[in-house]
Amino acid sequence: MKKVPEKLGGLRNYDGIRKALIKAVYETSKVIEFEAAWGFMVQHFGVGDHEWLRSLYEDRARWAPVYLKDTFFAGLAASRPGETLSPFFDKYVHKQTPLKEFLDKYELALQKRHKEEALGDIESRNTNPTLKTRCSFELQLSKVYTKEIFRKFQFEVEEMYSCFSTTQLHIDGPVIIFLVKERVCVDGNRREIRDYEVLFNRAASEVRCICSCFNFMGYLCRHALCVLNFNGVEEIPSKYILSRWKKDYKRFHVADGGFHSVDATERVQWFSQLYRSALQVVEEGVISVDHYKVALEAFQNSLNRVHAVERKSE
Repeated sequence: MKKVPEKLGGLRNYDGIRKALIKAVYETSKVIEFEAAWGFMVQHFGVGDHEWLRSLYEDRARWAPVYLKDTFFAGLAASRPGETLSPFFDKYVHKQTPLKEFLDKYELALQKRHKEEALGDIESRNTNPTLKTRCSFELQLSKVYTKEIFRKFQFEVEEMYSCFSTTQLHIDGPVIIFLVKERVCVDGNRREIRDYEVLFNRAASEVRCICSCFNFMGYLCRHALCVLNFNGVEEIPSKYILSRWKKDYKRFHVADGGFHSVDATERVQWFSQLYRSALQVVEEGVISVDHYKVALEAFQNSLNRVHAVERKSE
């Protein structure tokens, strides 16, 4: 979508086309809705012969959110208007960057990212976020999530209050299908009511919304939270709390002095060394099936030994 101004900016009805395109891409929850919205845009603005739009439509199953709901991205895909994924190396390299300079800047970028993550881990462990609601889900994950992911999840909790109706549609075996109505702000101050179907299976502790926020972002949406709350569930099932978002995901155990005596820069150096060593094994491990099996066994043995050290320190 970042290419829209470049590809469509010269068209006479650019603003209208852009709004229609955004509506088709981000405001449809079913394939049939996407197809109808795209068809309206093409017909209404007469852009059926536009080469870029035509190629975009032909590849729609590869990029349109409505077609990717069963793919797990966990925050690596933009599924809402205004969301962007900042390319990791944009600040360091460009198309004309020489190979040697790229390798140097690649290392610099990794070191900076690792240091930022290490400092973020420290802050998450040593600070408690401010709660904004009395919702049990917010309290639960304030103790678990890192600062950055909790801020995003907290917004979903706050937005539960824009969902004004949760009703049961029908039952299909152990699965109950609910309809959640939400007031959404569109075009400035205008409000629009949208419907979201949510599947709930109490026995299996499963909840899934048609918006697929969990698959796209890695945490539950306001609609799923409303259904859990409606059914008296007070804690989010563990399967919807990804380990990668937890404060204790990266554990560093040091024999003398413990965690707080370890400088963040030192942990970054550890990470970089381990990363480079593991990468060498990966590169060699794909040469053949035998190489792959040996590398995989080595990784598993190493992980078991690390877990053994962790258990001894508890």
